[in-house]
Formats: sequence, structure tokens, C-alpha cells
Amino acid sequence: MEKLLWVKFGWSEFYRGGPVDGNFGWLKTAKGSSNEGKGHEAFNFMPIDAKYHCYVPPQTKEYAPWNEDNTGWTVVCLAKNPKHTGIHIVGWYDNATLLGEWRKSPSVLEGAEKQDASSAYDWSYCIVSDSAFLVLPENRTEPFSDSSVRQGKFSFLAGPDVQVNDRKKRVLSILEGRLAKLRKVAVRNPTEELAPDPELDPADPLKGFGTPEHRKKVEKAAENAVIALYKRKGYACKNMTKIKCGYDFLFTKGSGSVHVEVKGTSGESAGFFLTRNEHDAGYKNDPEWRLAMVARALSDEPVVQIFDAKELRKAFDLVPYVFLGKPVAVPM
Repeated sequence: MEKLLWVKFGWSEFYRGGPVDGNFGWLKTAKGSSNEGKGHEAFNFMPIDAKYHCYVPPQTKEYAPWNEDNTGWTVVCLAKNPKHTGIHIVGWYDNATLLGEWRKSPSVLEGAEKQDASSAYDWSYCIVSDSAFLVLPENRTEPFSDSSVRQGKFSFLAGPDVQVNDRKKRVLSILEGRLAKLRKVAVRNPTEELAPDPELDPADPLKGFGTPEHRKKVEKAAENAVIALYKRKGYACKNMTKIKCGYDFLFTKGSGSVHVEVKGTSGESAGFFLTRNEHDAGYKNDPEWRLAMVARALSDEPVVQIFDAKELRKAFDLVPYVFLGKPVAVPM
């Protein structure tokens, strides 16, 4: 690539206003306050007046990224998942313009004007583009590590007047390799429809997993793939989906048995929801419980992985997602 720089900011799932986490000045000082988790970059991949704006934490002496030839840049966006080691590409901007300073966005987002002037919601940006690509959380699967990336907020790797050294060549090679893979799965010009944040639709928290009809097809295909796998291993199968026992199928072989909960996706990446019963009765308290994760469930070659509870904890982050509110009975 002729013009490329990387920028690094806080971690967010969808960059649609949700919490931001990371080791940055504002985010650290806001800990414990009403502004905790409210980072400038919270809307970096949300279109504002048909453009995508990017906030980058200030480098030394508060400089913003700048080059005299300030148009036509590929800006690779990096962030660290605070729970794990390594840096991820969370998206990038194509044919971007470097403003060289922090400017207000052309339109104020809903609710931003209500924030205190000193809060994170200044909506100041230093890069703008007509084209952006967002890497969804389930596709952030290949972190990398480099001391130069850990220490900086941004760095020019290729372009006019960029002094290239071995370190920059090394990082550029890593990023170009990752981009070649991610271009197949990244969402171009993300919008609420193209890259929905499930938390923004409380009526359907599974919205990001497709329509109910699609989810049903994936579920059935995943179940069939798991049943076929266990039958090839000589297990007998009993369907338990109508019983609230924390799993879908009882597989038995001789005197042994396993209790298998099945989850599936139509894509390459794994991701799932557990109900309270699946979590409490199965995952937490049943030593025979297993989770069968099926990727590419609708394809001719589904990929089935089996996890016990310990293996599941190592492979996935399990976080509370939906809470059910019930009225409290008050004595008369």
C-alpha cells in the first residue's frame, strides 16, 4: 500500500456508543465516575452526515496524525481487548483524509449536547473518510504483539516522506497480511442495519444473529451435525430439547453418557447465547455437560467442536447479557 498508518484507540464491540475500555488517559481518569467507559472513539465507525470520522488519542505533545500529502490514506485501526493479550485490527478507513487537528463532527449525535463540556462527548475527530470497514467482534481472532504498537497512539508505515526502518517494515507486513484475510469478513460502511449492535434492540437481543427463521435453520442443521458425529462414534441419542435440564441431547455408549448442549452459527466464527438454565443446571453444575459448537452449520462441511466446562472457559468469554425483570410481590 502506498499510504498507510495505524492508529490505536480504546476497545469497543461495535463502536456505536457502547462502553469503551483501554489504557488511555481519559478512560483511566474517568474510572469510577459517571463518564466511566465513555470514550471519544465510541462512534468511530458510525456514519455521521454520510461520512466516517475517527478519533485518535493524542500522541506526544497532543499531535494528531498529519502528513503534507493528507489525502488517500489507509488508516488501520487497532485496539486491545482488555481481557486478553495482543492487539487486534478492529477496522480501517480507506482513502481517508488526515485533518491534522481535532475538530467537532459536522452534526452532534443525539444526546451529546447534554453532556458536560469536559466529558468524553466532545465529539472531536482528526480523520475523516467516505469509506470505513468494521471488523465484528467474532472475527477479531488473530491478535498480534509488537513493542512499537504497544507504546504509541499512531505511526506512519508507508507514504510520502515516511522514514521506513526494519520495525516499520515488520509491522507493515503483519498488518497487510491481516488485512488480506479480514477484507473477506469486514463490514464495509457499517450502519445500524449492516452491523447492528444487539444491545441496541432489547426487543430482540439476538438480532445480530439473523432472523428467527434463519436462526431456526441454523439450530436444526447444527443439531443434525452433532447427532451424526456422536452416532459415528457409536453413541445412542435421546432428544432432551423439550425438558428443561440444561442440555439438548443425551448421548450414551455402554455405561457412559454425555449431556450435550448444541449451538451453531452459519459463518466461520463461533458465538452463542446460554439461557439461565443451560448455564446454571448444565455448564456450572453438571460434570457430564458438554457444549457442541457448530460453525458453517448450513454448509456441506460443518465444523463441530466439543467443549467441557473447563475448556469452554478457556476458549470463550462468558458475560451476562440479558436480565429479566419480574414484579416483586408486596404483602398486603
